[in-house]
Order: sequence, then C-alpha cells, then structure tokens
Amino acid sequence: MLSRNKAPEGAFQARQLPADPAIMSAYFEQVASYEADKVKSARRSAVVAYVIAGVGAVAGIAGMAATASLAPLKTVVPLVFRVDNTSGSVERIYDVTGGKMAASDATTRYFLWQYVRLRQTYSPAEAETAFNAVTLMSSPAIQNEYQQGFRGSNPNSPQVVLGRDGSASVRWVSTSMLGPKLGQVRFVQIEKRGGVTLPEKRMVATIAFDFSVNKLSSSALNVNPLGFVVTSYRADQEFTQ
Repeated sequence: MLSRNKAPEGAFQARQLPADPAIMSAYFEQVASYEADKVKSARRSAVVAYVIAGVGAVAGIAGMAATASLAPLKTVVPLVFRVDNTSGSVERIYDVTGGKMAASDATTRYFLWQYVRLRQTYSPAEAETAFNAVTLMSSPAIQNEYQQGFRGSNPNSPQVVLGRDGSASVRWVSTSMLGPKLGQVRFVQIEKRGGVTLPEKRMVATIAFDFSVNKLSSSALNVNPLGFVVTSYRADQEFTQ
C-alpha cells in the first residue's frame, strides 16, 4: 500500500540543478546588453524630444514675429460720411492732414468744383474772364454747347435772365466720385435780379472729364495747368419734398 505522502519510488523528483557557468555568463551579458540598449534608447528619445521642442519653440517665435509684423496691416481705419439732411446726399469726410486722400483725387475734386463755380457764377464785370476759363477747361463739343447757351440771343442766357444788374453766385455742398472719370457736385445757386435776391436753388452737376496730354499755351497754364477737360456736363435743380 502506497503512502499518500510520498511519491512513488522511481518517480521524477524536482531538484535544483547546478548553474552552467557558460550559460550564466551568456545570460548576464545579454541582460547587460539589453540594459545598455535601454539606456541608449532613452538617451536617443531625450535628444529627439529636445530637438522637437527646439524646433517647436523656433516655429512659435517665428509665428509670433509674423503676427506682430502683420498687426499694422490689420488696423481698422474708420470711414466718416456726412449726410445732408435736406437732400439726403452722402459725402465722405477725408482726413487731409493725415494724408488719407490721394493727391490726384484731391486735384480732381478741386477742378470739378472750379469748373462748376466758373460756369454757374455770373457777374457782368467778370463774365468774360469766367467764359474764357470755362472754354479752356471744356472739350470742343462742350465749348460749343456752352457758347450757344451764353449768347445774348438765347432767352435762357444769364445775360437775359438776370440782366445787367443781376448776378449769380454758388455755394459748395458736396463732391462725389461716381467713377474714375465721372464726378458729381452738389451746390446751392443764389441769384439776384433787379436788386432782389431770388429763392435759392439746390443744384447737382454731373460731370464727365479727362486730362489732356496735349501741350498747353502759356495762357492756358495760368488757368488749367494740368489740362483738365470736361467732356460732358449737366446741371439740374434738385427738388426736395
């Protein structure tokens, strides 16, 4: 009868085996190599992390510098407009001292108003001077139209309507650019006839223009140095309700 507390005789018994020096040496060498590889890998990872962090920092600084350089380009420039309460006309307000209006734009607006002022103003003493100036600033077709309207035989001529003692003056209201070579000037015309001031007229003149490249005479230079030429002109009275 077998004892339940003992293995059968001749059965395999677990026992401690003596260590093989060669095997153990190879094992420890492998462990040492593995540990060394782990250290090297950790160092490489640290180097890569530092490189990535450095590149990120440089990119961040470059981005901040680029943003800072673009900041002036994103400045919001407010535009100011003025609305006439009577006519409803809208006019942009320019900061002339700050240089917001280009020189060419300012020059064009100047000539538009000068043309309207000279053409719509009437005074017997200054009629010839104004007539000559308007002629120098008009294309041949507009010259002919203006001359026909100014003749004494025309019943609508200011010489006939206002007479020898009459006069007409103008007061600027606004100037608007409708296109590269098209402008609109609003003004008030005040007429006197026989010593009586007539009701004011609110007027709007639409003007097509250009700048002539032809040579100018000395007399023309004194009046129209840049060769401003009106190619179409129409002045209408505005009626408000």
